[in-house]
Amino acid sequence: MDRTGTDAAGAGEGAGRRSRRARVLLASCVAVAAVATAGAVALAARGGEEAPAGGPPPPATAPVTRGDLTASDTLDGTLRYGDEVFLPNRLAGTVTWLPEPGTQVARGAVLYRLDEKPVVLLYGEVPPYRAFEEGMDDGGDVEQLERNLAALGYTGFDVDEEFTARTAAAVKRWQKDLGLPRTGELELGRVLFAPQAVRAGAPERRPGTEAQNGSPVLATTSAERSVTVKATMAQQQLLTAGKRVEVLLPGRDAPVPGKVTTVGTVVGGDGDGGDGGGGDGDGNGGDGGDGGGDTKGGDRTVTVRIALLDQKAAGTLTYAPVRVRAESERRRGVLSVPVAALLALREGGYGVQVVAADGSTRILPVTAGLFSGGRVEVSGAGVTEGLKVGIPAL
Repeated sequence: MDRTGTDAAGAGEGAGRRSRRARVLLASCVAVAAVATAGAVALAARGGEEAPAGGPPPPATAPVTRGDLTASDTLDGTLRYGDEVFLPNRLAGTVTWLPEPGTQVARGAVLYRLDEKPVVLLYGEVPPYRAFEEGMDDGGDVEQLERNLAALGYTGFDVDEEFTARTAAAVKRWQKDLGLPRTGELELGRVLFAPQAVRAGAPERRPGTEAQNGSPVLATTSAERSVTVKATMAQQQLLTAGKRVEVLLPGRDAPVPGKVTTVGTVVGGDGDGGDGGGGDGDGNGGDGGDGGGDTKGGDRTVTVRIALLDQKAAGTLTYAPVRVRAESERRRGVLSVPVAALLALREGGYGVQVVAADGSTRILPVTAGLFSGGRVEVSGAGVTEGLKVGIPAL
């Protein structure tokens, strides 16, 4: 059973609300079951002992089963592309070509052209800070470049931190395919690095205008959509970095798997926050400037980013409200029955109507635990896996 996102000020109050909701649901389900088996309820024994009989046979039965039960909370979120960022242009020249906004640019593709020469996107975390030439070594940027060359099919060298003659030969082959002079060297700014593919945004410069070294040319966003959730401090406990969640998209029945990548932090007594940008354990860093710290209504919030693990499932959605379902509790290997099997005992507490192989019935007191997906955890003396219990007709 999904529980709607709790806006509690603390974990204790949130747990109290969940408990009250569980009692309301339990009362509703028990009322239905009690009507269907009214005769059996009256026969429950005082003091928690089994009644000698449980009334007439029920219209249907279900077995007591063993397995995991989970409870979850559901929060509001927004599916969108990330914030726009500018990759650092390090060349000067006239802008002669730009991609259409929304175009995806992957490894080895052209981001834009200056003086008709391409500026190419490669993957990596180290930003460009020097030119590449034979003889240079001792740098993560060299290894990063060589890893990209190999991924694009230009091989013949060892992927390490040394730019050797064999590396230069691979660069020459690549330059020929790009329509660049075959020098075996790359001036600073000919390649730009991003952690992954990007999506072209609004241009800062138009074709025909001049771009200076250090001036932005093209805004980009992540090529993949993610979900942003503004979570309260209590809800933040449900969305820890690396946790798997389910995303409910508009117009789609089945949930889409997601993974929490970054969780903002709130600092300062008044809730002014910055983005904590906690990593996800896979080398993905935080999103700058997205920290949270909203104080409207006295509820401080943090910004949580969730990666959508199946981009195709989102279709053409680019900015849409979604729901995020996060597991809040899990009980492993417990016994459970359908919620409708619970009976309200006249003397207090709950029970189930046990149906024997010969059709005879008896009432067995049980303790109700976690509710999940139309089932309820049950325990108590005599409760065993495979036991047949009565349920109302469907």
